[in-house]
Amino acid sequence: MSLIQREDLRLAISIGLAAGLGSLSSVPDGYYMPLTIAAVMAGSYGSSYVLGLQRVVCTGLGAIVLLICQPALALLPFPFGLGLTLGLIRLIGGLLGLQAGYKIAGLVVIMGWTMQSTAAIDSSLRLKIIWTALGVLLALLSLHLFWPNTAIRDHHRNVQSLLAMQREALLQARVLMTGSTEIWLQPSERKQMHRQLMHALVELKKSRPAAIVELGVNPYGQPLAHLWHELERCCAALAGCITALRALRESQEFSAEIEILHCQEAALLAGCIDQLGDWIARLQANPLQLYSIQLQQKPKFIRIDLERLMDKLRTQEEAIIAQHKEVSFSSSVHFSRLARRCLLCYQVGSIIKNMDRRWLELSTRRYGATINH
Repeated sequence: MSLIQREDLRLAISIGLAAGLGSLSSVPDGYYMPLTIAAVMAGSYGSSYVLGLQRVVCTGLGAIVLLICQPALALLPFPFGLGLTLGLIRLIGGLLGLQAGYKIAGLVVIMGWTMQSTAAIDSSLRLKIIWTALGVLLALLSLHLFWPNTAIRDHHRNVQSLLAMQREALLQARVLMTGSTEIWLQPSERKQMHRQLMHALVELKKSRPAAIVELGVNPYGQPLAHLWHELERCCAALAGCITALRALRESQEFSAEIEILHCQEAALLAGCIDQLGDWIARLQANPLQLYSIQLQQKPKFIRIDLERLMDKLRTQEEAIIAQHKEVSFSSSVHFSRLARRCLLCYQVGSIIKNMDRRWLELSTRRYGATINH
């Protein structure tokens, strides 16, 4: 293993450029820019954006609190007034849900409190905020210009590929259920498709560790890592259901009730297909939107009412059972196949419904206290 990683080289180049720009500038406090880059540049654009945004916010928060509290608490002893001010910063930061940057906010207060001139404080605070914002901007540019990481994009492509493959398989199963085609898969074809599905699932598992590393600071504290885990579990469960659906034989008996049952099954699978298509569309975002969950931005969801489709299928299944009470389902091969197919459709619908609900939960949950610099 190389002792020098590309992340280290990128950080060194970025800090060197920032230090050079700060030293060449006639504006004082230029050292704040390389310090900011060293603090906010994480393993991915999303992590650095979160850290950088909160660093700028906390720098401004420290400046505002300092300008208000220093005159108001001037009559108090120095340690007591400074302690109250630092405690106030922590309280405000907690109320705002800030996860990082308390050290820099406290540093702004401590450095400003020891300065006697109010004009000097105002000028210094403005410069600190400007240099911090420039440092965050340079850090984000460096992540795109110098050896940008692609593990997250590659992992998302693998997820999209597997979801598209499973969507195509469900579409094929839906077409067969409607009886609009007489082409049924041969055993060799089913084996080949099963191998392709398993290969895509293996590739998905292989690409996840590199994407986890790219998440940067405490990756399992970020919703995106949990989303990948849930998607992997969902795809593995769907693979088993799809393999079982492909192995089902064509129904030999037809009636009006059974045709309705097959239509309800096809409708449920159509809803599942639409939901998978929505998932693929969410992952086919531009580079910034790839981190929408990580940045706590609520994505747009297309909600398919799979529960209603499952209830319709269950109602039709119960109606057929009520009409054929005298038939022993355990001894009837035909009804056993019908029950097996209904069960598999239920499982597919339930897996996708639960995954979509989990995705919505992860998109709205705040993962606090996981990024601390």
